[in-house]
Amino acid sequence: MIWVKGLPFKIAFFMWKVWKAKLPLDDFLKRIGYCMPSKCWCYVQPDEESLQHLFFKSETAKTTWKYFLSRAGIDVEGLTMHQAITKCWTANVCLRLKPIMQALPSCVVWELWKRRNSMKYGDAVTTSRVIYQVSSNLQSLVKVRKPGMVMVPHKWQDLLAVMENFTPKLKVTKVMWEFPSAGWLKVNTDGASRGNPGRSSIGFCIRNENGDIVKSVGKEIEETTNTIAEAKAMVEALRFCRFKQYSHVWLQPDSMILKKIMDGIWKAPWIIYEQGEGEHEIGSKEKRRAGGDTTMLKALHDATFEIIDAMEQK
Repeated sequence: MIWVKGLPFKIAFFMWKVWKAKLPLDDFLKRIGYCMPSKCWCYVQPDEESLQHLFFKSETAKTTWKYFLSRAGIDVEGLTMHQAITKCWTANVCLRLKPIMQALPSCVVWELWKRRNSMKYGDAVTTSRVIYQVSSNLQSLVKVRKPGMVMVPHKWQDLLAVMENFTPKLKVTKVMWEFPSAGWLKVNTDGASRGNPGRSSIGFCIRNENGDIVKSVGKEIEETTNTIAEAKAMVEALRFCRFKQYSHVWLQPDSMILKKIMDGIWKAPWIIYEQGEGEHEIGSKEKRRAGGDTTMLKALHDATFEIIDAMEQK
């Protein structure tokens, strides 16, 4: 919940340091044996510079937390900092708002830390400025996660209302299935993992030049990732083609990763090289059968065989 997708890494990593109490504040230095006079950089009710005071109990921190949490239906009274953060992480809100609520504590502590550093070196930063900057960070996060939203409000209360009522616009792209050439077979493959990694299945369908189904297979495999499932589906289809001695094969996976590898644009991910046990010679036999003529296997780049060899020789 700290590592929210779309949130800058520096903010998420800082939140991790706050959660683990690993910041070089005076209370931390005292715990490891460095004793010194301590005073926070608040103009109102200064106290020892501690994690709780800086990020939760100072006047600026209390005002900031109350501003955001009260509008989200969370009562901050009587809570510790870690409890308030947990309340944001586990807030009972709609799915669209969950990542925003999970990122809220990170943005708050980040801006409070920036204020502390600015004031330490002579620059005054008001509480209103802190709230404004937190709202800006959340607005930017929504723009990254919801690029289809035309108008993203800056005000926190308006942002909550818009996100609760937001309905994404569906973009439909028409895709036409292309018939293979005369004498060729077209193989479409697919693999999916529920959970990524998780429960997985693969399938492939072989059609002739008339579009008639020659063979279709679908089955569950061991738990794995989407990429591995896609690669295993391709290998399973080529195994069948080799068994039936089909040489004029047009292989068409629906995975962009595998397509880029087949086209020679990308190299195979390292994870693919760790997969599979079986016959070592699928790719090499198909290459020999093609007699070195790549036109014998339409749309199959040498990189395809490279994947198959790597998966089969393990």
